[in-house]
Amino acid sequence: MDINQVLKGKSIPLGVIIIIITYLAGGLSTSILPFVFFTGILMGFIKNNDKIEALVAGLITAFIGSIITTIINVGFMYILYGSAYVSYMLSNSFYLIVLYLIVGAIGGIIGYYVSEEIKN
Repeated sequence: MDINQVLKGKSIPLGVIIIIITYLAGGLSTSILPFVFFTGILMGFIKNNDKIEALVAGLITAFIGSIITTIINVGFMYILYGSAYVSYMLSNSFYLIVLYLIVGAIGGIIGYYVSEEIKN
């Protein structure tokens, strides 16, 4: 697996944009877990040369997308509720980012197997 091959093209920025837009369209009170899972499947479907490549593409997309949505969420919560709620949100966000990484990787693997099944 070559990391340059994973980062090549527009699929990872497209996946990050999908996560951000679906998060903003869904509202601030929603979890991005289903969006990350769906985008992980999409990344695995696009990057279907190798299992590891699909997994890494899902991981990178989930990581960047979850970091950006966490920053957006913390910014909105600071404006709406103040700094006390933001400290609670930040402590919770680190655990959620790890969960999003796991879900993105699982989505990447599932997308790889779906694309393999369609090929055969």
